[in-house]
Amino acid sequence: MDTLTSFIAGITVFSVLGYLSHGTGIPVSKILGSGGTGIAFISYPTAIAQFPVSQLFAVLFFLMLFTLGIGSATASAGAIISLFADRYPHIKRWKITTALCATSFLVGLLYVTPGGQFIQYLVDYFGVAFVIFLTSVLEVIGIIWIYGLKNFISDIEFMLDIKIGWYWKICWGFVIPVGLTVILIYSFSIAEIVTYNSVDYPSSAIISGWLLAIICLLPLPVCAFIAVYKSSASSLLGKLKESTSPAENWGPVHPKHRKEWFEFKQLHHRD
Repeated sequence: MDTLTSFIAGITVFSVLGYLSHGTGIPVSKILGSGGTGIAFISYPTAIAQFPVSQLFAVLFFLMLFTLGIGSATASAGAIISLFADRYPHIKRWKITTALCATSFLVGLLYVTPGGQFIQYLVDYFGVAFVIFLTSVLEVIGIIWIYGLKNFISDIEFMLDIKIGWYWKICWGFVIPVGLTVILIYSFSIAEIVTYNSVDYPSSAIISGWLLAIICLLPLPVCAFIAVYKSSASSLLGKLKESTSPAENWGPVHPKHRKEWFEFKQLHHRD
């Protein structure tokens, strides 16, 4: 569904931008400008204004943006809420949800100030796009190549009670980790100094951006070091091997689910 939505959105957006480019004689690259929010709130509304019954299309367009935004926010917030709810089960889920939403709202107020777009683009460049892409690559490699594709598929089949086909095994085992790694390396190779509307950021802003990226990525090496340090193995190689293997207490927390999971694992390995 996500893939289909991406295809439909891409076809719709660039067909409308092409229509605007044809009508104004301005190249699409010029209409896109620096990308980002300018496409949604400047270029696209300009094109919609030239449509017949433009008011209807304007309402539908911004309703679509609102729906997509809510969907993305729900998925992102749900992952964070589940993390804290699982880690601290004694705290009510609604309290975690309220705290997260309130914090996000207060931080978001910064982006509706006169200089909000300037800050938003800097945060997006250093703290979102770059960080999320790198952590996604490491996450996929960690799950598929370290935890193991076989273990991952077994867990999914246990939770969803379905049989995973060869298509997903090829995508998860090779296409996605290799593809993401290639895209990440390519992104680094073509990276340029960040600017906003052809205006260079001051040195203090660039330093703040890199500090933000470091803060976001710092838990990865810190947690890795702690896992290796706490390992009971005697040699460094043994510590690395043990810290990259599932712990003995790994599995579902609920006793009933844990018992079913162990039985499923034993049956799965026997087959």
